[in-house]
Amino acid sequence: MSYYELKDNDVFINTIEANPTYKFYIQSGSVYINDQQAISGTYSDNILGVPEGFISLYEYNVNRNPAHTPIHPFITKGGQKQKFKTMTDTEFNTQFGYGGDVITGSYNMSASISKMYITSSTEPDYRFLRSLKSSCNHYMFYSQAFDFSNFETPTVSNPVTILDVPSIFYGNSLKKGEVVLSTYVSGTLAARLTDPKKNGELVQTYGPTTGSTEGIVLYDEGIIILTGSTSFAQLALEPGGTADAASQPPISLSWNTFGFGLASVDDLSYDAGWLSASYDLEFDSISKLQNMTILAKAPYGELNHSNNPTYLKYTGKEPVTTTNPHQFIESNREIKNVVPAAQTDEEPPFQKETYISKICIYDKNKRLVGICKLATPIRKTEVNEYLFKMKLDL
Repeated sequence: MSYYELKDNDVFINTIEANPTYKFYIQSGSVYINDQQAISGTYSDNILGVPEGFISLYEYNVNRNPAHTPIHPFITKGGQKQKFKTMTDTEFNTQFGYGGDVITGSYNMSASISKMYITSSTEPDYRFLRSLKSSCNHYMFYSQAFDFSNFETPTVSNPVTILDVPSIFYGNSLKKGEVVLSTYVSGTLAARLTDPKKNGELVQTYGPTTGSTEGIVLYDEGIIILTGSTSFAQLALEPGGTADAASQPPISLSWNTFGFGLASVDDLSYDAGWLSASYDLEFDSISKLQNMTILAKAPYGELNHSNNPTYLKYTGKEPVTTTNPHQFIESNREIKNVVPAAQTDEEPPFQKETYISKICIYDKNKRLVGICKLATPIRKTEVNEYLFKMKLDL
């Protein structure tokens, strides 16, 4: 086996930036991702086994029969003290024994956007808003709209709404200027927020209060904070709820009531089925993926010999041994001529050739760190030179 040292010009590290687009549509308590409905299967209404409006991280247990044990992660407790991140040290030390106890987890892992509606600094969800103070103040050099004191004390008349986008949707960050929030009433657009300055200010670009700043976006954190409490539409209740719709006053739609029907929403006391409003959240994301490109060269006149026994012609003779136990003599064997011939009854002129089937990557201590296998072995002769390009996602 031949070793070749990789030079500086043989290794490249690149960063690929992808900008996937996501769209969340919310209506009557249902959430749809990219306008896709759940696919029903034999055993469930959603073959992915996650709630409606959620994505499955690994897409395990697709259309799984409930009578069968689902795919799940597990760890056998040993001296390495490996455990799941969700398990405390006390649970690990007291609930499982060494030598065979198996620690199990569960799938499916799922995620979707969620909403927090905060009306007081004394309610439990206020801690989520308070934890964003440093991040908001960090963005203040973009705009004074990020000044945390502007919405530090929410009230019933001036509540604060937080929309949380999990990182599985946006990767590294949300793309600046590509966040769009829309509210529809009976299918007609009532108001829309965009970020025309690309500085994180959500400005109403459609509706009665056009030009007003109604919220902010923390692009790196995937957080949208809506503070606008000015009404831009009146929403009458529809019959069919658990209470008499005629006895209920109409709802004033504002941006801090955006997304009725999302997870963790308790901002309105009316059933979702009563409301004719729908909401749309669209954004582009920035997902950066680093990859390493390695160039491996097979030079002229090299890599034309093999230690594989099939490389030599079989003679039918046994190896020659001697009475000396420390000596082994093998008879001379010819290299097999595998050069393709135009005629089956003629042997072509001999030339050394091999077939390159894989490339191994070693570190400076010659420890194997990677193997690149070719789908089809490459024929290598003394007069041929090849350059192999290998790519590894980091």
